[in-house]
Amino acid sequence: MMVAQESAHSACILCIEDEKTLLADVEEELTAAGYRVLTASNASQALHHLETQRPELVLCDVMLENDDGKDGYFIHRHVRERCPDLADAPFIMLTALGHRDAVLQAKLEGVDDYLVKPVDYDLLLATINARLRQVRRLRRDVSERTDFLRRMDRVFGPLPGAVLLSDGAGQLLYANAQAQLLAQQGVWSEGRQGQIVWPDATQTSQVALQRNLFDLACSAKGERQVVVLEQRGSGASLLVGLSCLEPHTDPNCGHVVALYLCAAQSRSLPSRDALRLMYGLTPTEARVALLLARGLRSEEAAEAMVVSTSTIAFHLRNVFAKVGVTRQADLVARILAVGWAVPDLRWMDDESSSCVSN
Repeated sequence: MMVAQESAHSACILCIEDEKTLLADVEEELTAAGYRVLTASNASQALHHLETQRPELVLCDVMLENDDGKDGYFIHRHVRERCPDLADAPFIMLTALGHRDAVLQAKLEGVDDYLVKPVDYDLLLATINARLRQVRRLRRDVSERTDFLRRMDRVFGPLPGAVLLSDGAGQLLYANAQAQLLAQQGVWSEGRQGQIVWPDATQTSQVALQRNLFDLACSAKGERQVVVLEQRGSGASLLVGLSCLEPHTDPNCGHVVALYLCAAQSRSLPSRDALRLMYGLTPTEARVALLLARGLRSEEAAEAMVVSTSTIAFHLRNVFAKVGVTRQADLVARILAVGWAVPDLRWMDDESSSCVSN
């Protein structure tokens, strides 16, 4: 007989089986493996246990005779719909019905596992052990994530700007109050799978953001980027500052990345001299770059400077080469970054440390 590897915690298992001999055998095996066992031979006894106990796993026969049609699926629905404190408790069906349709029905009902009689006790104990370990791992992850988000809220909650936290896959981890206001305005939303969605951003700029997000999550803590999300139709842009923070609780997700959001048009532009110093631009090239950063199209920049569009295109090629970009949106991001430093987060490390020690 295989002994459950993690039975020392004495997990409580509710076993529901109308064959009393089999029920006694299962109880003996589970008890020998170190589990605490509650037994029920019908639905009424099972419901009584569920009202007074909190089992960590339910093992239930599908067919329960002489019980007014209350079979194992009735018990399963009761647990999932009326026992919120058992939401993460695994539910395993034990039945003599091993044909495909029976297994398919169990899967469609959302049953966690389906074991066929006669009982293979090694397989039963291995299945129970695996399911309980999975639950403990999920609970630990939830606890760690809750602690992490509590610390992050202490850091980012009081900030006047909009801040999102994400992993490298674009999954939303946190949004402060200002960011939630932007969500209400439709600037961003949370997708069905928990990812951050940008409804009005162009596909090209979304791809650029996701690429930078992934690269930062895999990089060293403290690295930063600035990305411009171009909005379809309106001509407006959303400026997103990215900053790499501490590792996520899931090592596969890499570091956490903070996203600082604001309208690009609301940022103060750097001076012409600052651009010349930063990128070695000529006075005319710096002026062209600043006009584009203000949201003007090439034709509008040409009109403002009283030159032809071909002259603007000539200067723009030089600007692209000196700044090291190939797209106007990337150029705007670089220009805005000169006049806008992503917040210095070194103080956050001290705050986070104090939060942990408290």
